[in-house]
Amino acid sequence: MPRDSSIAWAAAATHVAAAFGMLVLLRRGLPGFPEGERLAWMHAHPAAWLGGWMLWHLAALSLLAFYAVLALRFRGALSVTAMCAAAAGVSLDIACESRYMAVLPELTGDAFAALDRDLEVLIGYGANGLYTVALVLLVFAGWRELPKSALALAVPVILAGFALALASLRHDPRLEMITSAILFPLFTLWIVLVGFWLRRSES
Repeated sequence: MPRDSSIAWAAAATHVAAAFGMLVLLRRGLPGFPEGERLAWMHAHPAAWLGGWMLWHLAALSLLAFYAVLALRFRGALSVTAMCAAAAGVSLDIACESRYMAVLPELTGDAFAALDRDLEVLIGYGANGLYTVALVLLVFAGWRELPKSALALAVPVILAGFALALASLRHDPRLEMITSAILFPLFTLWIVLVGFWLRRSES
């Protein structure tokens, strides 16, 4: 079985790769650009469009595994509830991303706008909100064990997660971009800090 710290490194690496993919492979097809430009990008770069979302699939699954590592360490009702929230978030995330990949490029006009708005809310508010709730629960479950640096960094990570959820509800692409730019680097750093803590506990 892989070490707990190895699962943390994998989660951090997949989040870095997925964030890079969002900037390079997906950005021109996401909200914030006119529908025509977005569809043109999806149709001109189908491999990039699919590959970018597949990276987010990997990030979601690695996050679930990382949360499971922490839940098994901390145990208790909070950890169990956190895993339920995280699993629901992953299911919702992958289902919505699959529709981004396979359905949205085939639509135009009102049908495109309606599905695009639904997916924006379901991913940004629903899945991301569930991940953030799961993080809150895990931090509370493990506050006696986690290093102080991880506890301190968890505060801006959680605030950024809820801010992204609010931006998605408001349908504010600019605010979504800003909150995402804050959330993902901080969250990746949080995973790394916890990974070092896990490695120390393994030695």
